[in-house]
Amino acid sequence: MKQEVYNNIETWFNSYVAGFENEIEEIKSNINLKRNHSFRVANLIKELGEESGLDESDVILAQISALLHDVGRFEQLTKFGTFSDTEEINHIQLGISTITENNILSELTEEEANMVIESIRNHNESLLPKSIDPKLLPFCQILRDADKIDILHVVSDYYSNNKQGSNKRLEMELSDKPEISKKLYQSIIDEKHVDFKDVLTLNDLKLYQMSLIFDLKYKKSFKIVSEKTYLKQIFETLPKKDLVIDMYRQMKIYLENHL
Repeated sequence: MKQEVYNNIETWFNSYVAGFENEIEEIKSNINLKRNHSFRVANLIKELGEESGLDESDVILAQISALLHDVGRFEQLTKFGTFSDTEEINHIQLGISTITENNILSELTEEEANMVIESIRNHNESLLPKSIDPKLLPFCQILRDADKIDILHVVSDYYSNNKQGSNKRLEMELSDKPEISKKLYQSIIDEKHVDFKDVLTLNDLKLYQMSLIFDLKYKKSFKIVSEKTYLKQIFETLPKKDLVIDMYRQMKIYLENHL
């Protein structure tokens, strides 16, 4: 896998995103947010590459997956005005359709193209299927880790430095209510992945995002999240109820145990 192939896909990606210029300030801001997120995830792939066991060629292939993993978000945002996935409006399905319809992976072998598509298809799943091809597994794991790390970067910065409600799409149009989902609470205390269906409020969303650490694979990923203090930053924006403090304590212990 040559760097030139990645560069060609990056050129297409930049041109594609440029086609979504929008006069609405929040839409414009979120297009830039997702564009920058994609590049940061690709850079994180490099940081995690050594621990993943992937060789240099495979890391470049994983970076292609990273650059394209959220390409469906641009159509989802501008056409449907949301970042919320439904059966009808799913950014992964939109993204894979965009990639195949534009023949973006034409410079890859059939096996390489399949690795990219399947990594993208699985990057947002609650859990990876047990029957997943062992060759595909490290590609999925590294993309999932890099994506989650940068999601924590994006949302911790947003919650800490912006007025609540200033980006409703990033807040998934959720209401700011004091209640905390009991199912979400139990999942976090049990150190389990939170089902997004249990996210009912903005506070639930913040806790769900913090709980992404339960799905991290690599020691380097835990180290980055710890050093950047993403969990602490989000916690500081939450109500200091006992059950919130309990969940934060449980997540901190989990993070520290994996360093």
